[in-house]
Amino acid sequence: MMDKAGIKKIKADGVGRFDLTATSVPKESVGLPLNENLVAYAATDHGKPMDITLELPQDTLHIKTSDFKMSIDSSTSYVSVVTWFEAVEGWPALEEAVAAANERYGFTAGKLAAWESKNFMKDDEKGSQSLGMGVKNGTAMYLNVYWKKGSPTQVLQFDALIAPGYYTPEVQAEIIDFGRAPIGFRDNGE
Repeated sequence: MMDKAGIKKIKADGVGRFDLTATSVPKESVGLPLNENLVAYAATDHGKPMDITLELPQDTLHIKTSDFKMSIDSSTSYVSVVTWFEAVEGWPALEEAVAAANERYGFTAGKLAAWESKNFMKDDEKGSQSLGMGVKNGTAMYLNVYWKKGSPTQVLQFDALIAPGYYTPEVQAEIIDFGRAPIGFRDNGE
């Protein structure tokens, strides 16, 4: 659960498990209130990651993270986004993590080419690069990479976009083709 008691338990035990197999996850099923804008947030020290399991409609993710969130909007009855950050040590590990994420989530060729060229890095010492969205595992996943030259630690931000609208065939086709949801998209599926 992502209410205060649930977050405290996850942090104390170092583990959490969430059933997100429905294509519309009711807020109350994960301990979140109705009629509120809220980001429920569990964070631990960098050296003490939590083991989080996310059961999705077509995949199960096992995550090690020190930073885990669920976001809700007051105008809906469901959870919209699940976010977590993964830290990796060094550039080779970052490259491996991006390749593994692509294998699992399937980002567009254009976004991958931009990542592989590293042109976005040539004039800056630090920054971020989006790989956009992929849906190879059946759930819309967004990846943003935060990099810093000379730093031993690099960070990947994953967003599982679990609002009902992301599971429609039309939206998933758009994500496959363009790495984003359709223009004018509403996450309630309408």
